[in-house]
Amino acid sequence: MKKDVVCLILSYPPLNSENNGTRRDWIRDVLRITQKAREALYRQKKVNVPELSSEMDKLLSRQIHDIKVHVPSDILVNMCNGLSPGYQAPPEAMLDRCIDDFMIRQILQYIQIPEIQRIVISEVNDKNFLVRLKNLSPIRRMFCRVIRVDVRFCPTVKDIEDRIIEQLGFSNSDRGEAEQLLRSQNFLILLDDFHPWIENLHHLGNGWWNSNNTQKIVLASFQFYPGVPMDLEIRRNHHLLSWELFFRNVGEVLHSSTIQKLAVHVLRQCSGHLRATVLMARALKGVKNVRIWQHALRVIGFQPTLLHVQDRIMINALIFILGHLGSAAIECVKYCAFYLEMEGTDKVDLLERWMKEDLIGTLGKGEQIVQHLVDAHLLESFANGESVQMQNEIRKELVKFYKVEMNPTLLVELDGRGLTEAPENEAWEEANEMSLMNNKFSKLPDNPNCPKLRVLFLQGNHRLRVISSSFFQCMPILQILHLSETRIKFLPPSFFKLVQLRKFFLRSCELFMELPTEIGELCHLEVLDLEGTEIINLPAAVGKLTNLTRLKLSFCAQTSHCRKDNHSNTIIPQNVISNLLQLKQLSIDVNPEDERWNAALKYIVKEVCCLKQLLFLKLHLPEVLLLNDLWDVASSLNLSCMRFRFIVGRHQKRIISRLSHESAIRFEEQETCLKYLNGEGIPTGIKVVLQHATALFLDRHLTVTSLSEFGIENMKNLKFCVLSECDEIQTILDADNDRNGVFPSLAYLELHYMKNLRSIWKGQSSQMPSLSNLKVLALHTCPKLDTIFTFSLLIELNSLEELVVEDCPEINSIVTQEVLAEGVGPPQEWYLPKLKKLSLHYLPKLASISGGLAIAPELEWLSFYDCPNLKILHLEEVSTCKLKVITGEADWWNELKWYESELFQPPNLDDIFVPIERYTDLRTQLVEINDQLQAQKQKTEPSHQSDVLVPSIEFEAGTSSKQKQVAA
Repeated sequence: MKKDVVCLILSYPPLNSENNGTRRDWIRDVLRITQKAREALYRQKKVNVPELSSEMDKLLSRQIHDIKVHVPSDILVNMCNGLSPGYQAPPEAMLDRCIDDFMIRQILQYIQIPEIQRIVISEVNDKNFLVRLKNLSPIRRMFCRVIRVDVRFCPTVKDIEDRIIEQLGFSNSDRGEAEQLLRSQNFLILLDDFHPWIENLHHLGNGWWNSNNTQKIVLASFQFYPGVPMDLEIRRNHHLLSWELFFRNVGEVLHSSTIQKLAVHVLRQCSGHLRATVLMARALKGVKNVRIWQHALRVIGFQPTLLHVQDRIMINALIFILGHLGSAAIECVKYCAFYLEMEGTDKVDLLERWMKEDLIGTLGKGEQIVQHLVDAHLLESFANGESVQMQNEIRKELVKFYKVEMNPTLLVELDGRGLTEAPENEAWEEANEMSLMNNKFSKLPDNPNCPKLRVLFLQGNHRLRVISSSFFQCMPILQILHLSETRIKFLPPSFFKLVQLRKFFLRSCELFMELPTEIGELCHLEVLDLEGTEIINLPAAVGKLTNLTRLKLSFCAQTSHCRKDNHSNTIIPQNVISNLLQLKQLSIDVNPEDERWNAALKYIVKEVCCLKQLLFLKLHLPEVLLLNDLWDVASSLNLSCMRFRFIVGRHQKRIISRLSHESAIRFEEQETCLKYLNGEGIPTGIKVVLQHATALFLDRHLTVTSLSEFGIENMKNLKFCVLSECDEIQTILDADNDRNGVFPSLAYLELHYMKNLRSIWKGQSSQMPSLSNLKVLALHTCPKLDTIFTFSLLIELNSLEELVVEDCPEINSIVTQEVLAEGVGPPQEWYLPKLKKLSLHYLPKLASISGGLAIAPELEWLSFYDCPNLKILHLEEVSTCKLKVITGEADWWNELKWYESELFQPPNLDDIFVPIERYTDLRTQLVEINDQLQAQKQKTEPSHQSDVLVPSIEFEAGTSSKQKQVAA
């Protein structure tokens, strides 16, 4: 009973919007304990009842603590004891509809939780309630089959199931076919007017459940029958909670039938919001004037389009209350919203502060205001009335309200709505900020009058090609402008009159190619961001923008068309960069084939070295020698205090990048990055940069045979490392000569197309930990790799969370035989103790994961593809305790056998197996499976590096039903 009451109250705002993920986890834990108790009751299983009871009490007490902030203890106790509300509800049809709305809201919230399969609704007073529920659009979207059956004349479970089968159009002789149909679909079965004396009601539909589908049974009764074995019980009378809160706080005035009707309408407009309900009731306490009640109804029902429902209700309630306070009280409320301590304060201290701020004239007046605000529920008193505090929810909404009042200019927020037409001119006149991004505008007003506009966001309007010449004419104080990801080709003349402009963003505009020289007139500009917008060259006038702190540029290669148009052959004129002495961020992207960059680079590097305040630098340096110029004696740069992105070496044009888009993004997200292309030998400049780099991408190095050749001591800060097409590398790490630990910071290691790679690790364990922070290891297309984990490496990888091995034809096990040999290394219960995701694809010789070695007790995701020799799995190497999903070919899965030992029995994992189609791209399928998991997950455990850690969910994908064979 208590858990059902708690679940009911948690369905009300604002509780239903607070920590939804945590609340759902809590509900799962409660259902788990309930299920244990039910098994003990019906299946005679022995359980520790006191332990279960104690665990349940702890879970309930956590939520009851939050609930008591909104619901008085005595009401909560009465509900838990099964008592009806203490205040008589009026015989109003409007209240009935209101209560039914609250019940439906609770059903829609909890029916989405997979663990809740059976719901009982009692004390229903509307014969058409289930009909209304059946026809709701969310129900229709969730279930492909909704069946409503009247079961008042069904004395047994079998009779109920027969009626359901009849509704499906089957006869009793076709019962098996009907059950098979139900198992294959998302269904909702609504049973009207059931009676609790039916035996074994908990067995109803036992043969129909399929964990891959969404399947629910809802029972409705006109009476209340305690003890019905359901996952969730919803009592209609308990949904009179809002009415009871309102009645208790508004007082005797509700005895008037006229006001009673208005009160029901006010209550419905509050939508069950517990805090707003109390606020409105306190504000109307003792009010007998019908016009004030009508005004309250209008205010609470006002629906500004820019607010969410719950925000709207709270704001409206507070506006109504403030409208009935005196001016001194309003100023005192404002003071409390901004300055009153979160934990509250002594009342006398608050009064003295009010007097110091000239908000009140006497302490007596202040006492009256405090009492009035406590009565209005804007403040709460504690410590025997000696202290006061303001609830967080009220404070947050008041701060929002007063910020708008103190700065009455308007925020126009219409982003992401798919609008095809921009607001009319009137909407621009009073606006302080216009947020119009991610719409479908193709045209903007010609000359909007915006005397107060400071911020304008227009990014993401992909259809916007032309801005009228006078559009910016009447925006005299515009300071921030965002035009990124539009299709504009030119900036209109009026743009260069924005003399107050501080920040200008023009990213990823693929048709924009020329930045006019008039840009130099915007002397207050601090940010000029053209990242991804490939201009032909930078005008010399940019050197006049001496207030710039951030400059991000992208250049296209010079074409014959540009030369014919008499564009400058200089990509960045001399003395432009050196004039921008306030720069803190400088990013320059160039086309590697543009010879103009090579011609200008010598003086550009020299000018960059003059920027004493630089904190971020992104450059492409075709020659390694240019690195030395960045930190010679005359340079002001200090790599140890900077973030940087250096691309060193000459590009070679390629059709297909070996590095995935996801890996490239991960690389760019690192703090300090070095990408070294087509290198030879180990230049000193590279070693120096490596000492400060957190990310390394080594692409097509021509001579190095081991990553260790760059100096292990130079890579102690390295967290992210990608190697691609380094044909001479035979081992990644050579630890023979190192006793101080190898790569102590490395968290991500990814290898692609390493033609001669034979091993990851060479040598013995060092005295200090090595690779102790490695979380992700990904190996792609290493045709000669035959050793992944030696014992020396295996014992170091206590942080590894994800392992990917693809297209490595010589691998027969991820663990070498020397590890499996008896007596090698110290005994260890589990290896790879944090591994959660294991993907093994295109491994024709793979015969065993770890040869029976106990690994990965935390494994959640296991993916196989094209591993024809993997025919037997050991339970020691596939921990099933936390396993959520297995992928692979269906025929491979059906033929797979489990090795049975004395200690472990083979599980049935068919329910979590998801088949992979042979003739569809593997990566695409895995992404789709992951998307499905992400969409349905209820609990997430984030990893720092791995993008996918599979949650515990139910799959829509079909699974094999064949029981795994057991190999003796």
